[in-house]
Amino acid sequence: MAKKAIAVDLGSHSAKLLLAEVGKQGVRVLRFAGVPRSDGGGRAPLGAAGLPLRGAVCGLTGRDMTLRYSQVPPTPDWQLRNLMDLEIQDLAQQSGGALSADYNLLPAQDANSGVDTVLLALAKDEALERLQGELAEAGGSAVAFVPNCTALYNAFLKCGPVDPDSVVCLANIGHETIDVALVKGTDLLFARNLSGGTKVVDEAIASAFNVAPRKAESLKKDLLDLDPQSRGRYASSQAEKVTLAAGPAAGAIAAAIQSSLSFCKAQTKIADLRLDRVLLAGGGARLRGLRGMLRESLRCPVELFDPFANADLSALPPEDQEQLVAMRHEAVVALGLAVGRLDDSLYSLEILPESVKRRLRFQQRTVWNVVAGLLAAAMLVLLAIDARREAEATESGVAALRRKLNATQAVHQAAAQEIEENKKQRALVDHLAGQAMPGTVLLRTLRAVAERLPSQLWATRVEVLPAQTTGTGSNQKRRTTLVFEGAGKEIDGVDANAVYDTFVKQVRADLEKAGLGLAMVPSGSTDGSIRFKITVTEGG
Repeated sequence: MAKKAIAVDLGSHSAKLLLAEVGKQGVRVLRFAGVPRSDGGGRAPLGAAGLPLRGAVCGLTGRDMTLRYSQVPPTPDWQLRNLMDLEIQDLAQQSGGALSADYNLLPAQDANSGVDTVLLALAKDEALERLQGELAEAGGSAVAFVPNCTALYNAFLKCGPVDPDSVVCLANIGHETIDVALVKGTDLLFARNLSGGTKVVDEAIASAFNVAPRKAESLKKDLLDLDPQSRGRYASSQAEKVTLAAGPAAGAIAAAIQSSLSFCKAQTKIADLRLDRVLLAGGGARLRGLRGMLRESLRCPVELFDPFANADLSALPPEDQEQLVAMRHEAVVALGLAVGRLDDSLYSLEILPESVKRRLRFQQRTVWNVVAGLLAAAMLVLLAIDARREAEATESGVAALRRKLNATQAVHQAAAQEIEENKKQRALVDHLAGQAMPGTVLLRTLRAVAERLPSQLWATRVEVLPAQTTGTGSNQKRRTTLVFEGAGKEIDGVDANAVYDTFVKQVRADLEKAGLGLAMVPSGSTDGSIRFKITVTEGG
């Protein structure tokens, strides 16, 4: 969204009010009004124009403002601010009244000079209060006061025919003042405000013809012709008399520009500085023949400055357009005031009245401190609420954990009891198994032997050895070993050795089916008799 600014240029004859915005498409003029200020019946109120005047930027010129130049070595911003504050205090003591001021550096023309040039603008607080009062009567207020000469420069930067290699003199010629800005390319070389203007021409005519100032001004508009080419060819003898009477006074305008150029040369140390062009603005720019006179005196092209040619005027109401056409050159400073407020890239030199400074200090310090305090209090309240919620949540969590702990301990105790009971049951089972296992091995072995034992063989001894544990951990096993001893001899003509092998194979097969291992140890035979030993192991 484009920013908007309202500008007020309070001239001696009229006040120019201009509302503009600066967006991506450039400068757009939204409203314009010219309010007469000296019509013989007192000043017309600024509010008659119907423009919003609150937060306006107001122009300064003439005796209301002073411009000074200071040469300082390159210094940090804080040190430069201290230097300027000291200088402003000294000037305030010399002037005998309170001053408001602002300053800004001018672009350096010689990088090797080792000094910076500071442009300092000062205005008496009583003058600012007077202008503030006039705005207040119309329901408005000034947010800043800007020198007309720097506003003229900003209008040139934003909407003017900028040539990077040209030295241009911008001159705003009013009734009582002349504002001058010398520009090289886009750099401001020198700015100046002078008393004078076209009033000196009126006074010369009034003195020569012994007429009132208003009559003199009428003669100036109707008969004056300052163009050197009109010499000897005036429209009438009366026109010649008026021109001859006003000529020396009008020459003061050319002298003001020439003296400004001389001061600029001394200020910038550019000895060969020459004007390439002069652009005129203000009501005085309309004087018949003035451009021709200046062209001859200054020896360079002199033209009217029309920044509105590069501005968007489509949003202006019809009556505002009509007024702007009639006051196109008088409104240049107002345009510069507005765009300087809107575009941060332009040259900034804004004098703030003490009331505005107090308000800004309040906004920047007190208001922010209050806001910070309120935010801090709100944060503390929020933190307290969050802390309370967290405490409640923590208490709830602790209670839930206690319940879980109690339930877990109960389960643990029950599990421990079950484990202890299981241990007892396991021990009993192991004991019973240990007791039952040899009987099982013995029973199966005897059954197999009884079924397979031929008449030529018989048992002599049966012994169950103590169970032995093999393996580790979960692979531990208890093994029962049984020893069966026997003997045999030839009966009915059948040799014991003949039936022994068959017997062993049959018993081994029966015991392996029962999960028992069998080892046979025959002791040999004598005289047809045999002795043998069978070792049976549980699990093979």
